[in-house]
Amino acid sequence: MEGKLQRSEGKLFPNPQLRAPRHSTKMETHAELGSDGRDPAPTNPPGMEEPRAESAAAFPSPAGPDALPAPNQGTAGGATKRKSPATATEKAVRKPRKRQVEEPIHMPVYYGCMQDIHSVRGEDLVEDCSELYAKKICEHIVGELPLQPQSMSLVDLQLWIFKLFRLHPETQDLKIKGFLKQRTTDSYDEEEPGWYMEYWPWDSCDFWSDKSWTSFANKLKRKRNVTQRFMLYVQSSEIKHYDILLKAVNDDYSQLVTVVLPGTDNLASSRFGFRSLVEDLTVSAQELAANLSSHLGEHISPAEAWRAKQVALERKFGTFYNSHNFAPRLLKEIARKNPGCFVDIKDAEVAGCKDFRVLQSMFWAFAQCLQAFRTCRPVLCIKGTPLCGKYQGVLLTAVALDANDSSIPVACAIVEADTKESWLWFLRNLEQAVVHQSDICIIHDYKRELIDAVEVLLTSRQRKWRRAESRWCMEDLAENFFAYFGDENLVMMFKKLCQQNRRHKFSKIWKELDELTSIYMAEKEHGASGKMQQESVKDGVAELEAENPCNQPDPVENVKEGDHANDNNRKITKFSDWIHLKPKEKWSLAYDSDGARYGIMGSDIADVYKNDPILKGITCLPLGAIVEVTFLRLVEYFENASVAANKAIGNPSINFPERVQADMNSKMQKAEMHKYFQKYTDYENVGGGEDDRAFTVKGRKREVTVHLKSENTLSMNKSKGSTIRKTATCTCNKPQLLHKPCSHVIAICCEIGVSTATYMSPYYCLPYLVCTWRPKFNKFPHNYKDVAPGYFRDNIPTWIPDKRLECGLPVRLLSDCVQTAVVEEEQQSSTEDGSVEQNQGTQEAKTHSEEPSQI
Repeated sequence: MEGKLQRSEGKLFPNPQLRAPRHSTKMETHAELGSDGRDPAPTNPPGMEEPRAESAAAFPSPAGPDALPAPNQGTAGGATKRKSPATATEKAVRKPRKRQVEEPIHMPVYYGCMQDIHSVRGEDLVEDCSELYAKKICEHIVGELPLQPQSMSLVDLQLWIFKLFRLHPETQDLKIKGFLKQRTTDSYDEEEPGWYMEYWPWDSCDFWSDKSWTSFANKLKRKRNVTQRFMLYVQSSEIKHYDILLKAVNDDYSQLVTVVLPGTDNLASSRFGFRSLVEDLTVSAQELAANLSSHLGEHISPAEAWRAKQVALERKFGTFYNSHNFAPRLLKEIARKNPGCFVDIKDAEVAGCKDFRVLQSMFWAFAQCLQAFRTCRPVLCIKGTPLCGKYQGVLLTAVALDANDSSIPVACAIVEADTKESWLWFLRNLEQAVVHQSDICIIHDYKRELIDAVEVLLTSRQRKWRRAESRWCMEDLAENFFAYFGDENLVMMFKKLCQQNRRHKFSKIWKELDELTSIYMAEKEHGASGKMQQESVKDGVAELEAENPCNQPDPVENVKEGDHANDNNRKITKFSDWIHLKPKEKWSLAYDSDGARYGIMGSDIADVYKNDPILKGITCLPLGAIVEVTFLRLVEYFENASVAANKAIGNPSINFPERVQADMNSKMQKAEMHKYFQKYTDYENVGGGEDDRAFTVKGRKREVTVHLKSENTLSMNKSKGSTIRKTATCTCNKPQLLHKPCSHVIAICCEIGVSTATYMSPYYCLPYLVCTWRPKFNKFPHNYKDVAPGYFRDNIPTWIPDKRLECGLPVRLLSDCVQTAVVEEEQQSSTEDGSVEQNQGTQEAKTHSEEPSQI
């Protein structure tokens, strides 16, 4: 019986080498149990050696391949048969192997090398042989890549770098390069020294596409008998100051998210041409998107066009980050080349970094513009507009008008926000820069912060201007008027009221405006609130409360100039309710005391940032480019205006600047219609040097009184003696308000044979116009970014931006199809055990814990 069993077992294992080794599996099968199904068959004693497979193969069975193999020498008689090897179909039902836990990849990321990224080698970042070179070449931080980095795209890698270094969300100059060295080792060679890998060469790879990054990421897989070393090198204008920015970051800083537009495969490149994108700086993102779509034949979103324009601007003028360092350097260099400039830089120190400063505000006034303002009307129009680049800020400007009503940016400033403190800082610098003017009129917008700042300046005892007045811009006040009444026809009538020079007409228009606004508000209230009829009781109570003397607003004389902001707390039913807290001399020409505004109502500078040849389109530029572009535009503008002024003064047929001449011609035609003249007073004080002659001029509808006065004034310089000052006044009020003759004065001058230029302010004459545009500019060197200005040759600071002022893609440009890629843990590729979220959360906690103190 035992021999039969041995022959039957030989059919199962014809080749002894295929016999499974003993105890090859942990599972107990039925064949391993005893004949009773309970206890397993007895095994060899511990001292018994199990026969090798080689010995069995040395004695093959003579019966051939179909014969049964020899019985197992280690089994007792009557033992059960061993289970045959599993076939190919049975392997699928085996218990799967335990999945190996993937460990995260800790990637060292180097930064701060001075040379260009294309020439950076692995040896430039770290000295491999630390025993010979103890010098630390390049800084680095260690970041934790997500599991399976080969599944990441290049955009995912860039977002990972953004998160790791806390970069600006619109960083578009980021470049990434990978370095890898790997060597296959011999597993039997245990005597290979550990430093042998240090001398192995580095392989490099520039990441320009998903393919290049995936090829590098596939090599990061751990392999048997392969020694690997890998690292990344990143370069951008912001990363080079990573350590300094950490010290300058405040506790209230939070990194903005990066918006990934559909179809984006690289955040640091653009597929559009760049020259055409910056030819016209005033083109909006919507207009640029329409132009690109028509040119390329595909749909381009405004957000994509805006981002392409930012890339183009940075390639032409430098990055927005670097411009915070270039702008102060350029201003100091311009001031060195052009004596008389006024420059003020406001910054903050970085704790522990004396050579770095956080740029907060800049003020500059070029010497040529200050000199030109001396022959302009003593009126400065103050305007402000937000920047639309990659950092928040407000551009403030003081604009003057020459004799031909051409604008001149006398001073500019860039501040962090539109606050009272920022405006006051700007106005005080403006007062120090414009030192030659004793009388100044400031025309500004109707806003609370600016009004309060102007009031503080004008009431200060340390002010340098002898006499200063403030007036409101008509166009800005008209926008507030429209916000209440919402009718364009009413707005036009309000502007007519502001520009009216005769007070009796002023009162007439006021009364008419009251009637029209009352009707408009009643219709608006009746048509917009059908529910008001059901709430008549509440309305009646509100009206009674409004009529209560305790609830009445303060009278005008007891209200400060800035208290007009409380208009929303009162019920406005007509124009008088809205305007009664606003002093008339601030907004109306008829009540402009002493003609302080010279007839300038603000219409010429309402859209100064859109239409002015110097300032248009500059709000989208980096800070350094704003200074550079305005200076170069001024150089060309002064040259052209000077040529035109010299040409006009050489023409005997031209007596005044172009716009003044056109106005005088119109008045001359109107003066011919005044037919009746009567002289009724002739006052002459020979001893006092005064002469006053009065005339009555009758026109078609009314008659006016004109006074022609002459008086001797002593000059401050005794060698020059006295001068005769001639002035003209008229009951029409125009000569007093505009400082130039009206049609009635012109009619009198023609009658008595006196030149009309006698009674015109010198600010309107041609010689003043020539003097305005006479100054010449000394250009700065084009390599100012590399040359330190003379002011800082001993100690050259480096200015950096405030990261709290970072701003990303404008919200108005986003559409429903935009995908927001928040660089957070949950946005990364998820795994079964959730290790990615935990690892990234740990890394983020480390980053926050390593932040130094505030500035």
